[in-house]
Order: sequence, then C-alpha cells, then structure tokens
Amino acid sequence: MQSRISLEPGLSIMRVASNLAGLCVLRNARDLVGLVCGHYLRIGLTHIRFIDDGSSDDSYEFLSRLARKEKRISVTRLSTPIFRQQELMSETANELQRCGFTMILPFDIDEFWHVSGPLLEARYARHSEISFSGRWINFVQNQTETQAAPARLLNVKYSAPALDDADQDAVTSFRRPFVCVSETKVAFKAARPVQLDWGQHRLLIGPEYRDPSRYEIFHLPFRCRGEILTRALDHEPRRALMRDSASNAWQSLFFREAVLANRIDELWHANSADSDGFLNCGGERIPLVRDYRLRSVLLKAAAYLALRHPWVLVSRPTIGNYYSTARIAGGRLPAKH
Repeated sequence: MQSRISLEPGLSIMRVASNLAGLCVLRNARDLVGLVCGHYLRIGLTHIRFIDDGSSDDSYEFLSRLARKEKRISVTRLSTPIFRQQELMSETANELQRCGFTMILPFDIDEFWHVSGPLLEARYARHSEISFSGRWINFVQNQTETQAAPARLLNVKYSAPALDDADQDAVTSFRRPFVCVSETKVAFKAARPVQLDWGQHRLLIGPEYRDPSRYEIFHLPFRCRGEILTRALDHEPRRALMRDSASNAWQSLFFREAVLANRIDELWHANSADSDGFLNCGGERIPLVRDYRLRSVLLKAAAYLALRHPWVLVSRPTIGNYYSTARIAGGRLPAKH
C-alpha cells in the first residue's frame, strides 16, 4: 500500500498512512467514541481496531454501524468479568502485525495522540523496529459538568500543570490532584511479536531501540463528575481480579475507596475547574492553564465526521452543538437529514 491523499471540502489535504494501525479497548464510552474515531481517521491512521469490552451504552452498536460504512475501522466484542487489558492489547497488536501493519499506536478511549500518521511513518521509515512514546497533557472539565454528553466536551478550556510531586502516594492521600500526574504511553514499529505492559506504558517485549523524543497526548481523564462513579463501580471490580501489585491500575482502586468513603465531591473538586480556573485540592488552589487545543482537536474531528459520516453527528440530539460548531471549523458541510 502507498500513502494516499484525499481532498475534503473545507478541510486541508488529508493523507493516510500506509501501514499504521491504531488499537483501543473501550467500555461504555458512547459520548466520546465518535469523536475519537473522527480524530484518528483525520490524522491519517491506516486502520483503527476497537475491542469493545462489554459495553452496555450503545458503544459497540455505534462502532459496528460505523465499521460497515468506514473500511478503516473494525470492532470486535467480548464480555468477561475480568478486564484483561494487557493480554488483549498484546494479542491484538500481534494480530495486526500479522495482517501487515508494521506500526501500532495503542491508545485509551480518552487519549488523543497529537500526531500525524504519515509523518510518523516518514520519521521512522529507515527503522525496521523502534518504539516511541507520548506523554499526557491532562485536560480538565468544568466543575459544573455532572453527566457525560458529547457537546459538553466543548466546555473543556483548561489543561492541568504536571507536578513533580504528583505521584500515587500524593494523589491517594488527597494532597495532589490526579490530573497533575503525567504518564507516558508507548507505540512502536516492530517486525516481531510484542508484549505490552499494563496500561501501555512500556513494552515488556519489543524493539530494543527507543526514540528519546516525546509526543503529546491530549488526555481527558474526567469528562464529568459521573465518571468517578463509573471508574469506581464499573471499572475497579473488573480490574481488581487481575491486579498483581499495588501499582497496577491504582487509580480505579483509589476512586472506589473515595466513593465508599463519601469523598466524591472532594475528589471532583480536586480534578475539575472551578469558575476561576483553579483546582481545589487539600486546601490548596492550583491554577490551571488556559488551553483550547483539545477543543480544537475535537472540532476538527467533528468536522471530519460531518463531511464523511454526517449521520454520526445527527444521530443523537446531544451532539447537535458539534454539528453547528463544526461548520465553522470545517467549512461547508452536508445538510442535516
């Protein structure tokens, strides 16, 4: 396959990489998954494989419908009481390699790699094997947002500072906000089978050479206050069955303990923006950075979908704002149906 170029009205030239596959496991992310698809299609990934891990909110049905219309997307489904993320990601990455994809970009459903697929391929063209990484830039939702909805993502206008002392101990003792933790995630080009660590933070088996530079990953860990309950009551019980150390998926355990201790509001105030643009954690007000880059990424994803798959934007009333705003970001769009 060769890198393809397609022209879309109202958008810049869109190039598609030759052999770069994205890979994501998700569960119950219907408010976000459409825009995630729009983003990774727009930045030129050759193919995107989703693994739906037992969603009950129409995420799988949406992806199945999109996959029937968009050949660059595929989805499989499973339903188990255990979240086998490490195994699922490693097995599927190796499957994609066998299908001919030499570069793999794993991501979580709330992560937006700020990259270009074709430029990644060009950068690493002379390497047969290499790993590279991205670092979280955590974006922060407004404190007033209690329930998840696609249009409400447009309200995100701050990113959090990465604090050196924001680690597991500081977060779980409510001394530092979780959104001030900056993690790294790995991606790679490989000619042999790989094994990913829990959370895709590093490769346990894979290319020996690593690019020391870091890309940006726009990360939105809390889309609303209700996300705390989802992580505590839905995610944590399934992760607990696989946890072999206190550092594995410690975040969901912390969220569950906070919910059980009736500290939801304290946790939410520490990780959401107040009306003045501050986090409020442990009696300290931490200033946020005015940052519209995630909003820009989401608008471009919406504009891409409006041009290629307009049914995605009009299939739910809650996403109506994205349609009208995407007209501004992307130019003339097809009429609503």
